[in-house]
Amino acid sequence: MARALARPIKTARDHKNAASIASKTLEQAEREPAAERRLKALLSEIEKFDGEGEEEEFGDTAEDIDGLPRRRWSDDA
Repeated sequence: MARALARPIKTARDHKNAASIASKTLEQAEREPAAERRLKALLSEIEKFDGEGEEEEFGDTAEDIDGLPRRRWSDDA
């Protein structure tokens, strides 16, 4: 069973550390093939983490139903 080249990024701290490692690896003039594969895997994980934040932008779904505002108990008085 092959080892994973990069751990999944789950927190902002993981993202910060992965970005730091990626930038250090990019600065190296000559990279070995193993380092190149690890860098590609790391960048892929960073892209996955960055893409997850875009999907979770939800507003107040109760206000969006049929485009009408929600009724409150004080509206009946």
